[in-house]
Amino acid sequence: MDKAYSVFVNAAAIVLVPSIVRDAAVDDLMNSVLLAQLVANKNLQRIPNADWYGSYMDVLRVAWISGAKRRKDLLPKQEGTSSPLEWVAAIPLDDRPDQQQQIMAVLDRVAALPGSLPALSILRKHMQKHNEPDPPQSPSSSSPVRLLVIVAHSPVSMTGICLQFNTGKSIDANPWRQGFDGKDIDGCVSARYVRMQLSETLFAPARDVIARKVAAFVGDNIADITKAIDDSDALPAEEVCR
Repeated sequence: MDKAYSVFVNAAAIVLVPSIVRDAAVDDLMNSVLLAQLVANKNLQRIPNADWYGSYMDVLRVAWISGAKRRKDLLPKQEGTSSPLEWVAAIPLDDRPDQQQQIMAVLDRVAALPGSLPALSILRKHMQKHNEPDPPQSPSSSSPVRLLVIVAHSPVSMTGICLQFNTGKSIDANPWRQGFDGKDIDGCVSARYVRMQLSETLFAPARDVIARKVAAFVGDNIADITKAIDDSDALPAEEVCR
């Protein structure tokens, strides 16, 4: 894999971090993203109709200042299929074409990972929660799905996309390469983009508090998949996709 990025699963998110970023800065980002997701999940348990993305962003905005924001509602193809990978590509995570190409190349490698990789079970556990807002009454009942991609452009700058949609289709072992068509999606796919800058002034007094709040959850919800991607690059394609 291109060594420009380290790649992590963080609950329902795939996070790309420049390889040159120091461990402390990586921890700050990972802890912030994990806490935001955990709080948003908890809010949905208390209030089934709560705005998950709004709760997630409220936590991030404690120390991350949001800049450019965009939303795009995507209609899955009626003929043929489209994948989360294609939906992310519809809203570039970087304004520079060369950097965007590099980001998508990394995500292509994530999509090629074998579904048996333990880190992908973390992703699946968080991306589709069947108790929102009501338990499905049958296997075909539609339930919400959320997938996130976050790219750290520096220790203090990141962009992110959150995909949200409802489907009754079973989620594949590696959801990033899963194909969906019009009949699989209830409504449209909402793709929300945000660019954020870390405020050290705001984050400094909250750093230790955030770290303590997520300490018990990090081991079960964050995984470094950089080596898995590197190893898969060395395997024949038919072995990677088993």
